[in-house]
Amino acid sequence: MQTISNRPPQQKHIRTALVIVFGVLLLATAGVLLLIFTHLTDTYLGDTPSFIEVAPGGISILNPPRPLDDFTLTAHTGEPLSLSDLRGKTVVMSFGYTYCPDVCPLTLMEYRRINEMLADAAGDVQFVFVSVDGERDTPERLDLYLGARNIDDFALALTGSEGDLRRMGVDYGLYFEKQFDTGSQAFYLVDHTASTYLIDAQGRLTNIIGFGTDIQIVYETILSRIENRG
Repeated sequence: MQTISNRPPQQKHIRTALVIVFGVLLLATAGVLLLIFTHLTDTYLGDTPSFIEVAPGGISILNPPRPLDDFTLTAHTGEPLSLSDLRGKTVVMSFGYTYCPDVCPLTLMEYRRINEMLADAAGDVQFVFVSVDGERDTPERLDLYLGARNIDDFALALTGSEGDLRRMGVDYGLYFEKQFDTGSQAFYLVDHTASTYLIDAQGRLTNIIGFGTDIQIVYETILSRIENRG
């Protein structure tokens, strides 16, 4: 016996066509999403993805070390300075600003203590303080800021525009945002990333050090990077 469909042949064809079109659109959407994800991943991780291992004591280890894009900012001396200018040294870098009431002064005080602990090895290390408040932190102000903390003989301070900082900050996961007091534009604080970043002699990010990490652990981590530089 022949089965007779109640649907007109034209309706069948329309339904089939709609299913095919929907399938094509679904595949195209998935392809676009995959391309976007791949682009974002490549932009952040670069050609060599790094896995972050959190070691005891607040030190994160990047394995393998992550190559960093070069950047150029203005030093407290008034001269331009690039990350590539520091090749050959272990770089200890943090972000902050001169009006910071707590985190930054404590970080720079630890810079001085660690520099003293390194003794003869201190010449292999470059401490760097990068301002996230280029609007107020001029080279002149940064120079006075380092001098007031007695670290101007071994540390560098850098400043630049907000655009410069946001571009270079991608490699470090840098966050900073102005916080105005009761809506006043006259004075503001800046919330910012408080971590310290350890960069090896080849310009690769090797460690992220959490704020408040025991200074002995920080010292030992820096010293191990000096001794194992290639």
